[in-house]
Amino acid sequence: MYDEDELVDIVDSYIGEMIERVVTKYGYDVDLAEEYYELLTYITKKLVKAWFNGRKPDASELEAKLRYIRRKYPRRLNILLSYLVSRYIRARNRYVYGLQRRDDLR
Repeated sequence: MYDEDELVDIVDSYIGEMIERVVTKYGYDVDLAEEYYELLTYITKKLVKAWFNGRKPDASELEAKLRYIRRKYPRRLNILLSYLVSRYIRARNRYVYGLQRRDDLR
């Protein structure tokens, strides 16, 4: 059964600290106290789309993939997370300034 909140929780448990480190290390304009869940949801959706070709994985598939990537390719994962955080900021700023729809954050 596919549950988006469950997938977000899995991503948080496996790479949540990495996301926080990327945001603080590179000084991204993200208030982690207020926007963390929205950022995490955005990253989860993008990872699922990229790694599973849009197919909705079950929790065990996502866990296995995150464990593998985190163990085998930690540097690439950091780069990917940095890219996704920057894309989230770009989409959020476009929404805030009225340049695009809210749907683009999905």
